Amino acid sequence: MKKITHTCSLTSDWSKELADQLGAKFIDNKIIVIPEDIGNGTFYFTPIIPGVSVVFIDFTLKEPLKITRLKSDNQLYIFHFDLSEHVNLIKINNIDYEIGSYDKLDLAIIDNEIESSFKPEIKERTIAIRILVDKKLLHDFISKYTSKEVSKSKIKSGKKTFFHYGNIDSNSVLLMQSIKNKSVYDVTFDSLLKGISLKLLGNFFNKFYNKNTSNEITEVDNEAITKTKTYLLNHLYGSFPSVTFLAAMAGMSESKYKALFKKRFNNTPNNLFITEKMKLARELLQSAQFHTLTEVLYELNYSKLSYFSTKYFEIFQRKPATDFVKKLINHIFIINKCFLFILKFHLFILITINYL
Repeated sequence: MKKITHTCSLTSDWSKELADQLGAKFIDNKIIVIPEDIGNGTFYFTPIIPGVSVVFIDFTLKEPLKITRLKSDNQLYIFHFDLSEHVNLIKINNIDYEIGSYDKLDLAIIDNEIESSFKPEIKERTIAIRILVDKKLLHDFISKYTSKEVSKSKIKSGKKTFFHYGNIDSNSVLLMQSIKNKSVYDVTFDSLLKGISLKLLGNFFNKFYNKNTSNEITEVDNEAITKTKTYLLNHLYGSFPSVTFLAAMAGMSESKYKALFKKRFNNTPNNLFITEKMKLARELLQSAQFHTLTEVLYELNYSKLSYFSTKYFEIFQRKPATDFVKKLINHIFIINKCFLFILKFHLFILITINYL
């Protein structure tokens, strides 16, 4: 594994340091081109406004790489938005955190006074946006950051440091998707990245300051919530996929996802899944396509008849056995065989009598 270290600042000085350690080309004080022996792709750094800069990460590694950002006195917070469709690792305080889109947590906010390491997956496209923000711009945000929302905090030398680990909101996911297939060499890329970065910050702070006051479901959130319901209805033969999985699919925190799902469908994801699964169970029980209740049980991916019976009774106020129609095809087959045997016997008697 190749290991490199660097510090972080709002200027391009640290990017030059990173490029030198990678043995990479550094173009226009902005673009670090990954050497071919390591992989392919780029880092792209640009200042946005006074006190805010951004790094766009887009590469695929051939060999393992560990990038350690050393803690420094530069008063920054680092907002890491990860849209990789696989698991990368961020190590903070000697703990590895999985980060990536869809089914994992994909947002980390790290104090520059805490050392962290980034370990991207090899042979997979890693794509992320890191926004560096001067702490002076975030004084009000930090003062309102409650202990419940801080994933890890500590006091050292009289200074408070923290990091947060959570989900990108659905609006921000769409924003990041819009830049995934843009070339860093395109003349419009710099302006696009700056605009998207400011919107990402705006979405985060809007969510932070209004999370307890807004009761409306946006069109984007409604679409994301409905998508997860559709997923549940299409996978009734399997097990419930977990709220963590569904929230990640919707691009929301678990708390927001559960609240909006309840508001939208007047039910919890798990209860809705079980209710629809039991409706399917009733159809299967009455289909006359199964010989035993156990067959229906296995068809629905249940292993305990007692649990299945309890859930079925909760929904319909009756036991599964009451609705079970046993498959009769074997009985019909036996009756038909008996009928044919009798018919053949009678024919044999008639032929014998005629012969005599």
